[in-house]
Amino acid sequence: MKNQAVAAGFKERATTFYSQRKKGAALNLMMNTVSSLALGFASFYFQSQGLAFYKIMLVWAIGPLVSLPLVYFIDNWDTKKFLKLGVIAYAGAALSLLFYTQYSYVLYGVFNGLMLGLFWVSFNTAFFNKSKNHQHAKDSSLYFILPALGGILMPPLGALIIDNFSYKVLFLIGALICTIPFLYIQGTYFDYKEKMSFKQANKAFSGIRLIAFFDGALHFFQAHFLTVYALLFLKTAYEFSGLLGYLALISLSVSFALSYISDRYKKRVEILFPLLAFMGMLILSMATIQSITVLVVIIGLYAVLDNLSLPIRFAVHLDMGTRDTGFWRASEFYGNIGRTLIFAVSAVSLSLGNYWVPFVVFAAMTLVFPFIIKNKIKARDLQGLS
Repeated sequence: MKNQAVAAGFKERATTFYSQRKKGAALNLMMNTVSSLALGFASFYFQSQGLAFYKIMLVWAIGPLVSLPLVYFIDNWDTKKFLKLGVIAYAGAALSLLFYTQYSYVLYGVFNGLMLGLFWVSFNTAFFNKSKNHQHAKDSSLYFILPALGGILMPPLGALIIDNFSYKVLFLIGALICTIPFLYIQGTYFDYKEKMSFKQANKAFSGIRLIAFFDGALHFFQAHFLTVYALLFLKTAYEFSGLLGYLALISLSVSFALSYISDRYKKRVEILFPLLAFMGMLILSMATIQSITVLVVIIGLYAVLDNLSLPIRFAVHLDMGTRDTGFWRASEFYGNIGRTLIFAVSAVSLSLGNYWVPFVVFAAMTLVFPFIIKNKIKARDLQGLS
């Protein structure tokens, strides 16, 4: 009887937890289906067109750079309107790849910046608006686990379309799918308006800026740096889709593993220290990889640790912030400064043939990061977040 009561209570809490977030979860899944099916092949497409390796890496510096003036200068924020504009940017990114020119990578980067600055600030505001202190890590896990659902099946389907039809067909399908989330963005869940200057938002974000800088850059390491670097080893769309699906499967398998413990006992730093230490060592080892087999094993191990730590790292932001639009604008601003600088350094290093430099930089950031989090938590006197 006791076990049945416990099970019933857990089921009720889980049902309530999801029901409060289902509209945001559905939109997240829709947009990441577009990414997994079509846009996830952008880097592989650029390589197939003969674009220099360092320019492919530069795409992921251009996007964050473009987002900076958006989140800095737009003070009157209309979540529903900007979500729809962000969906249009997703479609624009796909359509920009239909006809390749020597500057297609720049145009794609610009659309990527519009997506970051408009869609994701607005989506984060809607999704986390009602998040409670005792649910931050679990909310973050749900936020990150949803892309994995589409990320397992969509990349092989994308490779199949490329193989049997063409890249143009794939990107056109991706753009057309965007009409579904565009029409879905209705109702009060997404209807959030706020006026706040960036000066006000920045002041409220005090103590979290450096955390956002580091976490923004490290989040892009698995999401973009590793998939671009893997192009040195992967030769076909099927191989590339296999890597994307492999990473998504790992994310789906482990994202919730430590979130419940972290939320219940408010253990953030204690959990992050060993995870980030091992991640840093794995990043350093990647600089010496010479074979595809070793690459898959090392990236897999890293992905396990990264996806265990990612929701908890993200929860630290939520623990220390206000979760309004100003908070997410500032978070995106400092996170994208980190991404712009680190990926620009990576692109320059790769253009000079110094492939080891980005790994050293990312490893150093990973190893230092938990000390920064601990120091900021102590400075904010958040006693419960050891």
